[in-house]
Amino acid sequence: MSRVLFLLLATAALAASCSGSSVTSSAPSATVTDGAVLLRWNPVSEPNVNGYRVYYGTASRSYAQPYGQGVVSAAATTTLTGLPGGRRYFFAVTATNSLGKESGFSQEAFVDLP
Repeated sequence: MSRVLFLLLATAALAASCSGSSVTSSAPSATVTDGAVLLRWNPVSEPNVNGYRVYYGTASRSYAQPYGQGVVSAAATTTLTGLPGGRRYFFAVTATNSLGKESGFSQEAFVDLP
């Protein structure tokens, strides 16, 4: 098991409406085990945030999921499985609220899958 920590600092706190602000995350991490990637980030403290979306791809800021269709996570953690090895993957997180709005992307993390 290899453990890779990434420090992602957002540029601004998430606005209550999730209208284009970045997700705040002071110490996210990624752990790679047997080809699975466990991502963790600090939860957003805004009262109307009800979940997160995780985006990933093999090029920086070019994700396999269109905006609004990231992998849904109710908690500030998710595990991604089935990613082919031998590649570098880039990850970003958004927050969603009870009105269906989504924040801008967090700063990006990356991990090399063996």
